[in-house]
Amino acid sequence: MAVLEVKDLHKQFGQTEILRGIDLSVNKGDVTSIIGPSGSGKTTFLRCLNFLESADKGTMQFDCMTLDMPAVTKKQILEIHKRTAFVFQNYNLFANKTALQNVTQGLITVRKMKRKDAEEVGMKMLKRVGMDDRASYYPIQLSGGQQQRVAIARALAGDPDIIYFDEPTSALDPELIGEVLKVMQSLASEGLTMLVVTHEMSFARDVSAHTIFMEGGKIVEEGPSKELFAHPSKQRTEEFIRRIEK
Repeated sequence: MAVLEVKDLHKQFGQTEILRGIDLSVNKGDVTSIIGPSGSGKTTFLRCLNFLESADKGTMQFDCMTLDMPAVTKKQILEIHKRTAFVFQNYNLFANKTALQNVTQGLITVRKMKRKDAEEVGMKMLKRVGMDDRASYYPIQLSGGQQQRVAIARALAGDPDIIYFDEPTSALDPELIGEVLKVMQSLASEGLTMLVVTHEMSFARDVSAHTIFMEGGKIVEEGPSKELFAHPSKQRTEEFIRRIEK
């Protein structure tokens, strides 16, 4: 069953058309990876889906909500944000707050949860990503991989229907990438619905149920991950995968 369906999504900046009519369907409990060269529109696409950017054209079906994306209201955006989460490339943690405070901030200020209850949820989420022993640490005291795991805990805290990941390992040193991917793989095994923009081909191939290859603001090819990686039907997809996997 699809938790998210998008049809004919367009976005341009000035005279440059970034997204050129994208259709997407994400099933509940699935991990979907988006791969493709830099500049193909992957991050813009993800940001439009969570209304961090405004689409110029397109419709969205999110669970029981049907949205005309360019005409979406603030109330509708707030409802979407309550039911989704976004993990950024560069963590976006508050430097003056501890790991636990970063996780609980949204629960207290947006969801009006009592601090004690929020901290209980926060500790559970930090434990889920292996960071409960660093709850009192500030971002500057944490490695990049640890900061990203805190960011994932923050995303989990709101119990979202879907989490968007925008290249969550791209800012990390190579030796720290594995710890973040391990957490994401664990979440996938729990049945969390995730849409992931990634350059980590092994994650897309082995963890994702479905992979989308984008280039030039369009979907070139998509399909079951293992099938797409083993037998891509488009030459451009094959060229990209072979080059990245070298």
